[in-house]
Amino acid sequence: MNKHTIYICDDHVLFLESMEAYIFRQEAYTCIGHAETIEQAKADLSMLQPDIILIDYHLQMSNGLDLLRALHATHQHSHCFILTMRRDVGIRNQAKKLGAKGYMLKTIGANEMMEVFDKTLSGEIEFFDSLEFDQELTFNKEKQVLSVRELEIAKMVCRDMTSEEIATSLSLSILTVSTHRRNLLNKINGKNPIDVMNYLKKFGLLTEEG
Repeated sequence: MNKHTIYICDDHVLFLESMEAYIFRQEAYTCIGHAETIEQAKADLSMLQPDIILIDYHLQMSNGLDLLRALHATHQHSHCFILTMRRDVGIRNQAKKLGAKGYMLKTIGANEMMEVFDKTLSGEIEFFDSLEFDQELTFNKEKQVLSVRELEIAKMVCRDMTSEEIATSLSLSILTVSTHRRNLLNKINGKNPIDVMNYLKKFGLLTEEG
């Protein structure tokens, strides 16, 4: 089986060694080299032509965009990824403009990184964006704050139903409904039905039918 080749440019030796050790254990990938400086990376890459180039944003006396810029015209078949701790939309946009296939935060797990490589090499995704991915995770987490019952009651609140009407409709006691209403307000940091309505609209949980 032919393995996909990876080259890493990062001036953190511990990270380099850890990544190489992890990649060498993968069935589909192998690491064919690394560099701590842009100069060394340029010299290596002119010969190696790897499938994937993983580039740290912060490099000695420079940054990963400089290397990406130099590679843009000469390594069209290589899939370049910027790796950084910076949640910077400007850097992300520049990297994408320069042909990068992804902008990954160093908080990403090694397994998740391999999945990104798989999807990019297969053409499943054109550009992996950690910033957008994090926003989606946050969205999904917030969207799941309310329990099924609380969400049901929240929608009834938005239809101007009183606690008594909700209790009758759901065959619950008024005390139970009141408790659910209090809890859901606490969870969304709301104070009134308008806050509940705004919360549901924010996550697309409120339709014309309720």
